[in-house]
Amino acid sequence: MDKQKLVLVGGGGHCRAVLAQIKQLGKFEVVGVIDERDSIGLDLPVLGRDRDLDRIYDSGVHLALVTVGSTGDNANRQRLCRLVTEKGFSLPVIVSATAMVDETVTIGAGTVIMAGSIVNVNTVIGINSIVNSGAIIEHDCRIGDHCHIAPGACLSGGVQVGDLGFIGAGSTIIQNIKVGKEATIGAGSVVIEDVPDNSVVAGNPARIIRYKF
Repeated sequence: MDKQKLVLVGGGGHCRAVLAQIKQLGKFEVVGVIDERDSIGLDLPVLGRDRDLDRIYDSGVHLALVTVGSTGDNANRQRLCRLVTEKGFSLPVIVSATAMVDETVTIGAGTVIMAGSIVNVNTVIGINSIVNSGAIIEHDCRIGDHCHIAPGACLSGGVQVGDLGFIGAGSTIIQNIKVGKEATIGAGSVVIEDVPDNSVVAGNPARIIRYKF
């Protein structure tokens, strides 16, 4: 079967990590990267800037994947996702060959499930999200659009994360907690209470540090 042509949107460390997973799957031909820099340290051509997406689509490449990472703010990933879909691109789902994802899990377009992660039964993950290396999402969780579950984070059963939520590396969220839209959980936090929209929390137990507005 012919491989599907795919353009990556955004270079950098996360792009390199995602590319490694894509290569293992053997389903896609990555034709290059869209980035604001001329060189990104990858053995892939930089095909242009955001403004060049129309040209790339017209050349016959109709799949795009947002490969910009995030460190607490997912707004740029949301912007890029909207841009590529408005240009007509479809967004594939990438699930690492070493991830464990139950067959009942629903995964939205453009979401990436990275190496060694576990996503358990009846969980729903929205579009353009990242479940990063070694993260655990237990049964019946609901993860919104444009979220990032960072490496080693553990979400117990029934956790809900609102759109653009960021769950920091190594953090733990106990069962049935609700994390609000655009909330950020600091690395290593232990979350035992619901987290409001637009808040930044950290610590053990996690406490509100500030709001984003």
